[in-house]
Parts: sequence; structure tokens; C-alpha cells
Amino acid sequence: MFILKMISGERFNITREDAQSFVGKSGLVPVKSLGGMINVSSISSILPADLVETRKKTNDGMWCVKRFGQWYNENTGLIVEPKYQNELDGAKQPKQIETSQFAKELANKFNL
Repeated sequence: MFILKMISGERFNITREDAQSFVGKSGLVPVKSLGGMINVSSISSILPADLVETRKKTNDGMWCVKRFGQWYNENTGLIVEPKYQNELDGAKQPKQIETSQFAKELANKFNL
């Protein structure tokens, strides 16, 4: 997946094939994934989706942006380590695991 950014600021999700169809072209180029045509001179950039900036809010209220694979504090520009802010990399809060009946029997047997 690629992000096509227009000079006007609009962004569109396009396929790899559509992104490659703009190479060496001028004028209007058909874009299958959009079902229309785009003027090549109106394109600002075409980047892989994973390189485009991502913005998330941490549990403590800090806004962070991900630029080229690295997380930064939006206000200060300092690097934020995902190992200290689990929600940045999609890690969910650990859930308590229910104990099985077998584990309960063992606990009762050995007074644990």
C-alpha cells in the first residue's frame, strides 16, 4: 500500500501497481484503485504507507508521531522509546489469565 499526496494536501491510498504507473508519465494517468485519473503534475509525493507519519496518544496523554520508523514526542521532538510506552507499537495491556481447573486442583493439593 502506498500513500499518494497531492499538492493540495489530499491523500489517497493506492496500490504498488498504481504507484509504478506514474513513473515517466505526464498529464492524466488512470488510477485503478481510485477509479479515476490524476494529473501527474499535481502529485506532491508517493510514499510507502509505513513511511508516512503516524500520530498516537499515549495513556498518559502525550501525543507522539512516528516518522520513518522512530517515535517522537510531538511537542518536544524528543525520541520516545516504545518499550516504555507500550501502546505506541500496538501492544495491549497484559490481561490476567484465568487459571484452569487443573491449576486450581494443584493449588488446593499443595496448599498454594
